[in-house]
Amino acid sequence: MVWLAGLFTLLTIVLWVYAFFDALTTPASEVRNLPKFLWLIAIVVFTPVGPLLWLFLGRPRTLAPAPGPAAPDRPASAFADADPADAQADPQHPGPIGPDDDPEFLRRLNKRINPDE
Repeated sequence: MVWLAGLFTLLTIVLWVYAFFDALTTPASEVRNLPKFLWLIAIVVFTPVGPLLWLFLGRPRTLAPAPGPAAPDRPASAFADADPADAQADPQHPGPIGPDDDPEFLRRLNKRINPDE
């Protein structure tokens, strides 16, 4: 029975630390239902209940979507028949497309792998 009390104490401490630092690092504009300062006080004073209330009632509900254009909806099989050799080099940049197309890079890599040769 003592181990159960120790486990409950450990889980309470972990929950308290997580909720406190989560509330501390959450921007004040995203906190729900109470001001951020009051949430921090509630987490500290009402130890087992405060962190749970923060997790269910205070945290931001959803993450904001990343800015930028949305990814096109293509099935995974759309690229199954793509051939990497079909990639065309940019005429503005006459160099190689990637490191595996650069002979100098491959020579340096070979020297690093086999220094005796």
